Amino acid sequence: MAVRLRDAADEHTRARLPSVENIKRRVRGHESGEHYPGDVYVELYCRAFGLTCEALFGRSPAVQTPGEIPIPIAQDAAGLATWITASNTTDDAIGHIDETRLALAEAHTQLPPGRVLADVLGLHDQVCSLMHGGRQRLWQACELFRIDAGLLAHASLLLDDVHDSAAANAHGVTAALCAEEAGCSPALALSAQAKTARWQGARLGRRDGAQHFGRSADLARRGFECSPCHAPVRVLLASQEASASALLGDAARARRALQDADDAAASIQTRESGFSTWSCPGPRRALYAMSVAIRLRDPDEALRAAEIADAGWASGEPWLYGVWALIRIGAGTAYVMKGDLDSAGEQVNAVVTLAPAFRIATITSYLADLDMLLGQRRFTGDNRARELREHIAAFTAAASPATAAQEGR
Repeated sequence: MAVRLRDAADEHTRARLPSVENIKRRVRGHESGEHYPGDVYVELYCRAFGLTCEALFGRSPAVQTPGEIPIPIAQDAAGLATWITASNTTDDAIGHIDETRLALAEAHTQLPPGRVLADVLGLHDQVCSLMHGGRQRLWQACELFRIDAGLLAHASLLLDDVHDSAAANAHGVTAALCAEEAGCSPALALSAQAKTARWQGARLGRRDGAQHFGRSADLARRGFECSPCHAPVRVLLASQEASASALLGDAARARRALQDADDAAASIQTRESGFSTWSCPGPRRALYAMSVAIRLRDPDEALRAAEIADAGWASGEPWLYGVWALIRIGAGTAYVMKGDLDSAGEQVNAVVTLAPAFRIATITSYLADLDMLLGQRRFTGDNRARELREHIAAFTAAASPATAAQEGR
């Protein structure tokens, strides 16, 4: 009967109807006498059976004379209540989707990006199916938009990792739009966009990429300012601003942002695992401090940051393969800046054994910067520099987008 009623509706009316499952509930209510059909359903019943309103319901269609004030009946209010509470999902289902989203944010730091990306996009499709397949209560719709904002921002990070910056940017922009619809902070979306802008600049080089670095720093600052005071992503956003500012050569802004990150970390009251891609525990903050030091040509400070990260892991802070690899490459870069190729080799050789599926764009980009340093004239003819460059070239060749995606699956 629900299907027959839906099929009897014209295109305009059908677009306003709830799902077939919800229509079934209404039909049961009509049959039991719990609810009297409203005018729309009276018309649909008449069309479905090919009978007049008087034949089906024992009355003629209501006709309102000019100036007459209609008197509401109980069924009018009951019908509106039924429409308001109708939904194609449940609170528990939405809660489960959000828990899965958070679990995937932690899986990001432990598994190959291709695998996590497939799961994130699958969950995004599930959310879209709910939103497109029927109506939800207003707060449920807001929750679904908020969840999808997080999923799209996460997908943006992962797409950057597998070398697809155009798709990453599109997902980041849409994530911000979903956050706006949900009425929540766009901090995650802005963090994702800041990362994309930073790596767009890195691909162009320090001089040509200055506009992208400036945009990255500004996006991160906006995210920092609009994120909740005790949110872990606030630490990450300040760190991102510091990194982009150092690439611009703005030492004062970079150091100020690093201090903001430390202050934000100290203000976090809720205990978290530190494994989420939106978290920034001690070793990851040390990585950003190292990045700033290298860009400001301070290798000793960069090596101190590496020591802080190693001490953090030794004390039990979360070990993340990406952060560990970048710390090792950063330390290797600092040693090359000091002319110590033996120590640089020890750091880099620990990284080049990573499986291809883990060779994300961030890692290969750091290695590309190191390769440029090793190509300086002062290392011409040095076999240690040549061997390191060969290792970097072989590592990067196996980290092509196609290989990463295949390994991720």
